[in-house]
Amino acid sequence: MTRLENGLRVLSVPMRDRHSSAVAIWVRTGSRFETKKISGVSHFLEHMLFKGTRKRTTRQIKEEIEGVGGALNAFTGEESTCYFAKLLKEHYPRALDVLSDMVLNAVLSPAELAKERTVIIEEIKMYRDLPSHHVHDLMGELLWPDQPLGRAISGTPESVSAISRADMAAYMKRYYQGGNILVSFSGDIPHEEALGAVRKIFAKHPAGPAGTFSRARSRQSSPRTFYLEKKTEQTHFVIGVHGFSRFHPDRYKLGILNIILGANMSSRLFEEVREKRGLAYEIRSGISFYHDTGSVTISAGVEAAKAHKAVLVILRELSKLRARFVSEGELRRAKDYFMSQLAMGLEDTLDHLLWAGERILDGGDLPDMAKIRRSIEAVTRQDVQAMAVKLFRTSDLNLSLIGPLDGKMQRAITRDFEMP
Repeated sequence: MTRLENGLRVLSVPMRDRHSSAVAIWVRTGSRFETKKISGVSHFLEHMLFKGTRKRTTRQIKEEIEGVGGALNAFTGEESTCYFAKLLKEHYPRALDVLSDMVLNAVLSPAELAKERTVIIEEIKMYRDLPSHHVHDLMGELLWPDQPLGRAISGTPESVSAISRADMAAYMKRYYQGGNILVSFSGDIPHEEALGAVRKIFAKHPAGPAGTFSRARSRQSSPRTFYLEKKTEQTHFVIGVHGFSRFHPDRYKLGILNIILGANMSSRLFEEVREKRGLAYEIRSGISFYHDTGSVTISAGVEAAKAHKAVLVILRELSKLRARFVSEGELRRAKDYFMSQLAMGLEDTLDHLLWAGERILDGGDLPDMAKIRRSIEAVTRQDVQAMAVKLFRTSDLNLSLIGPLDGKMQRAITRDFEMP
């Protein structure tokens, strides 16, 4: 990795003997950096960068990458926005040219902005019509109420409707500057060659300080619940607790706990909720890491009449993790699963680049597989239990639920929403 004079960083992930390559331009900004008034602007801006530059139309942007067999896309998160392309390695200069043109020369056409605004509002409506997706947005609001981190990345129809071109241009000027940008490459590409290409394009780009956001307020003293009554075939719910930051020393212990709990078909939740009781088709746990906080979530979709029972079964499984050590075999399988999934994911040039880029963007160090393996192997049965004791407490529980529930069912769930 090399840092230019204007603060922009250039990262190369060498992957020898690969035919493919990937190029990504990261910007350290996302929904956490937004005020409530312009909630959704990061995501809106991501869309607009595909809508034409001073030298390329929307169609030309897509054709230049897809016309040589490549793939072009982008995503917006809470703490970052990423524009990326994957294509044959001989075409990586083309990908850098197109992506940098989007980031540096987007015209933000008023006509295109008006059209894209309606597209994004329809996207928001689509996700709200998907209870399995919307219930996670509701969980964010419970974990971080009245905070940017708790708001949906795409914003609301009201906030998106109010964002002006001037708002977007000012936001881009503030955050799309040298100290906030990481240009990254993976594949069989010499670092000095890639660095030279980036210098030619970005050397005169303004510097400026890295963007900042308010620290998350993650403390709570009692369980929180949110019920959204809706006529659906299934009741969808998420149980969530606050977790750790991406830099926390216990993050690998949490990773192992998550695998044992509900990350695959061998997990406790899959076995107990689906295989033994047939309560749900899909049941899983997941972890999210942010700069200063994180979350652990368990999600499922069940028949409405079985929602109460499903919640109780899950809480009992959490209680078992608190009360007893996991077996040696269970721990061994979780460690092997963690490292195998990581290793297989890193065989792909794009997946490897996104994994490394996210670590670097927020001020972390370059990922070291040997160090990660040592951290995983060091996790003990006592560590897993200690994580469960620390995280799964009645006072820290949150539940978001969408479905056709009557008042009696809601009262029963609320009454019993505590650790056994």
